[in-house]
Amino acid sequence: MRGILLIVIDCLRADHVSGYGYARQTTPTLDQLARNGQLWDLAFSTSSWTKPSVTSMLTGLYPTEHGAFEGIKRSRQCDVVTTDRMRNTQPTLSEKMSAGGRRCAAFVNNAQLGDFTGLDRGFDEYVSSAGKADRLIGLFEKWVTADPSRPFFAYLHFLEAHWPYKPRRRHVAAFGGDRDTNAFGEYSARDYGKLRKSMKKGERTLDDGELDQIVQMYDGAVRRLDGKIKTICNFLSSAGLKDQCAMFITADHGEEFLEHGSIGHGHSLHDEVTHVPLIASIPGDERGVRHAHPVSLADLSGTLLKVADSGPTNGYRDIREPTGADDDRPVFGELRTSCRYRQSMRTRRWKMHREWLFDPSDSRYDRNSTPRQLVDRECPAKCSVRLFDVENDPSEQKDLTADPTHDEIRRALEKRFDGWWWGLGEPTDDGAGDDTVIDSSVVERIHNLGYID
Repeated sequence: MRGILLIVIDCLRADHVSGYGYARQTTPTLDQLARNGQLWDLAFSTSSWTKPSVTSMLTGLYPTEHGAFEGIKRSRQCDVVTTDRMRNTQPTLSEKMSAGGRRCAAFVNNAQLGDFTGLDRGFDEYVSSAGKADRLIGLFEKWVTADPSRPFFAYLHFLEAHWPYKPRRRHVAAFGGDRDTNAFGEYSARDYGKLRKSMKKGERTLDDGELDQIVQMYDGAVRRLDGKIKTICNFLSSAGLKDQCAMFITADHGEEFLEHGSIGHGHSLHDEVTHVPLIASIPGDERGVRHAHPVSLADLSGTLLKVADSGPTNGYRDIREPTGADDDRPVFGELRTSCRYRQSMRTRRWKMHREWLFDPSDSRYDRNSTPRQLVDRECPAKCSVRLFDVENDPSEQKDLTADPTHDEIRRALEKRFDGWWWGLGEPTDDGAGDDTVIDSSVVERIHNLGYID
């Protein structure tokens, strides 16, 4: 395969993609690619925000294994800003692709994915501030055409579906709205960040009309970006690469719109922030395939390596193939925020959440400890469990944990959960996984996204 292309659309939840049954025609390009390629109905990110999720995609590991969990941390004097990062001992997808003879490049528009993460390893070119879609695509096209004969792997990461949603007027109008009168039309990312914080404190809420307007802006932004994916497809055709390039399109996580009381992402592991689209166009593969088995984006790197024929697949399966007779291997998620660590397990029918709360005044608590170290120190009573029948309750509203009729399934699921958890490896302590200092310009970009004050 001459080209392998991974496209990640930040914040794109699966149920707002028209090919997944959404009533609005948000993604005609993606839908066409799915009809001529493959679509996974139940694809899930390993976390609900960018850094841990993308690191999983590019290493084939869950967050506990690769170690890149948290956002930025300020020193007490606020003059130093740090974050965690994956260990240098963790091989990356790009390193393997490069070892297989491919030139590798990443064009990324997300401040959370700077080279301080270590994700630049293996890439000949890693541009973490590639800018908006048009500039990003231009950089990609220039890079491909500079050496058209050599096989390549490229990773493109778009931010247009992330707040602040900035669609064209025509895209909002297509969904019954007016961008000029939309209450959120002039919102900046900082405005959205402040809104989310005030909602979390109970100082602000959204009525149905306001929520509809936010969703119109989001859907319009998705529709606008879908047109940029068409631009990429047209370029591949004009460059003679259409039948020589495998393209995978997915998202790092979804976006919440009050399903569980908030907006945005990075604060839970419910389906609205972990169920993501996954569509592939692979020359030579069967067309029009719709996969029903659950898959984790942690398995995506192994699949890409197999399609590229670029060496060992790290023991992870090819997501194009079922796993066995029941075809229902669980997939998992992790999220660590401040003094809270969450896990989720998802099968076709069931979703189980586990959560640990830690007391920072407890001498056993250390923010730099791994989740395994923290959980091992805690009494099992510290862990709360919730169970949802997502086949009949897709919005995860009715917790069945205390329902005695579900005791047997709860115990069976907890056994599978523990099998995954205790079977995970942890990053090797090579001395290179300590917190890394972030440049002030990157901090400013993260600040401009509305994540920090």
